Amino acid sequence: MKTLLLVGFGDRGHVYAAEAEKHPDKVRIAAIVEPDDFRRNEAKERFGIAEENCFTSVEACAAKGKIADAVINTTMDRLHIVTSLPLIALGYDMLLEKPVTNNKEELLQLEKSAAEHGCKLMVCHVLRYTPFYRAIKEVVLSGEIGRIVDIQTNEFVALCHASHSYIRGKWNNREKCGSSMLLAKCCHDIDLICWLNNTAAPARVTSMGGRYFFVEKNAPKNAGTRCLVDCPVEKDCIYSARKLSLEHDFFPWLAWDCFKKDPSAVTMEEKEASLKADNVHGRCIFKTDADVVDRQTVSIRFSDGSLATHGMIAGVAKAGRDIHIVGTLGEVQGFLEENKFVVRTYDPETLFHKERTVDLSQNVGGEDRHSGGDSRLIEDFIRLLHGEPLSVSSTVIQDSVYGHLTVFAADESLEKDGEPVDIVFEDGGKRK
Repeated sequence: MKTLLLVGFGDRGHVYAAEAEKHPDKVRIAAIVEPDDFRRNEAKERFGIAEENCFTSVEACAAKGKIADAVINTTMDRLHIVTSLPLIALGYDMLLEKPVTNNKEELLQLEKSAAEHGCKLMVCHVLRYTPFYRAIKEVVLSGEIGRIVDIQTNEFVALCHASHSYIRGKWNNREKCGSSMLLAKCCHDIDLICWLNNTAAPARVTSMGGRYFFVEKNAPKNAGTRCLVDCPVEKDCIYSARKLSLEHDFFPWLAWDCFKKDPSAVTMEEKEASLKADNVHGRCIFKTDADVVDRQTVSIRFSDGSLATHGMIAGVAKAGRDIHIVGTLGEVQGFLEENKFVVRTYDPETLFHKERTVDLSQNVGGEDRHSGGDSRLIEDFIRLLHGEPLSVSSTVIQDSVYGHLTVFAADESLEKDGEPVDIVFEDGGKRK
């Protein structure tokens, strides 16, 4: 039996804790660090945590020494490093929410610290654990499509999600949350590219994009600043906070987090009053403090000459991720949300192709978020803690560095209007 310390009990903390609860013979949640009184007390009651193991800060927790075997750290992006290093130094193993950090220096510092203290450190790249991407990885490893020549991926972020997280929500501003849009949303996708093509290293990156649509100049004529307060066109606006947060109550755990209670207990009257007052989700979608991009394209050249591209666009009608891998002997193409993909290989008998469909739709339960990745990630972390063999999806820190370095390079290129950026260490040597 291994004991767990939860650091942060927001949305992701709730998800991972719930998955860990399903394995009471393997792990037990024994401590909590959470500055918010409501969330901390919720965790205390739910998991039966002793009062002396409930903390408002990592500093207070670390002062007591090591009180559990491992940590699940789901703090906000900008807090990952400062909350992780003191606990790693105490000898904790750790599951750390992505992204690890927003800069190369801290990333490599964390990797080094984990190695020095013998910390088994995994990063929450949950998409590796979906039946969809894991099956694609197994096709690549089998050699059926040969050596990878090109990978093309896209992430389409639906309007509602974009609004609640990246336009009106807490990941909308790089200074506040600590991450760019690519790092916060698409470090999954860039990680997948590097993981699927891990016989080579990303070497050169270019990127272009910007914030083009959800800006003030595109607001409807006479639009106000708050949907339910001063906007004469609100009823006809498809982006109205009334539609997103009152009529449909999309992402309630984000929209009503300000109440510090279970979202289901928030009344309609309270919700409306909140949107009229200072709730960030009540702002005009075109008049926020958002500064992260709403579209971006990344191009990667690997050390073996293979190429990859990733596109992100926010505010679309249909959300999802697609992928198309071309190898020397065949290709893989699919759409994550459909949980199926096609494997095509060249047929010399017909001079065309033959194909087969891999349908994984029966492998994903309706309540298992991230297309089945969340539960499988926790199961792999538990295996790590018990010294058991890890899955092919393993997200140990050493295997997660390339994806982060690629994102950093892409954002640097974006700031330089698409100028190529090489992935190197300070000493000029390529990472091996």
